[in-house]
Amino acid sequence: MIVLGIDTSTSFAGVGLSVDGKLSVETWWSRHNHGREVMPAVMRLLGAAGLTASDLDVVAVALGPGGFSAVRVGIATAQGLVAPSDAKLIGVPTHLMQAYPYRNDTAKRIVSLIPVGRNQVSFSIYNAPFNSLSEETDTGIKSADEISSRFNDADVILCGEGATEDATDSPRSPEHLIAIAIERLGSGAITDVPLEPIYSRPPTITAPRAP
Repeated sequence: MIVLGIDTSTSFAGVGLSVDGKLSVETWWSRHNHGREVMPAVMRLLGAAGLTASDLDVVAVALGPGGFSAVRVGIATAQGLVAPSDAKLIGVPTHLMQAYPYRNDTAKRIVSLIPVGRNQVSFSIYNAPFNSLSEETDTGIKSADEISSRFNDADVILCGEGATEDATDSPRSPEHLIAIAIERLGSGAITDVPLEPIYSRPPTITAPRAP
């Protein structure tokens, strides 16, 4: 099975390709250039594997939360890749992608964090153990100080972009996006429903100017 993963949720972007279990990954820091950067990265992975987009069986994409344009770029790219083929399209919340590596830490609360600006952080809580179909037990946006005071006990694992201070270290890997997609596909839980992006904040819509 050939699975492509695309994550443009935030400035930490990445793509991954799994060919019968053999994984290749490319991650980078994007300064609002996702639209120009993601397809070349996809084509590099496909080219290195001797494949084209028509060979894909599954395309998985991170749904956010993230920036308005960033999230939309990833979803539009994924939709474009599956349009001419029979490849399945699977959307995965970015918080689940970040929490997934810790899914077997029994009796722990896994708290995925993504900065959303203005010294605020988007969070989602998962109770371990969990799997690719699990939903968060709580989610929302809080200040960085509120996050520090609420999640300060030994039963909590903080993870993801909002939990790292190293801006050069990618806080998540497309490897986990692909793993979630494969697990969901194997469970038979995939349905053909439109992908709904998850934004850090609702997009600002302004009234049109009077003619």
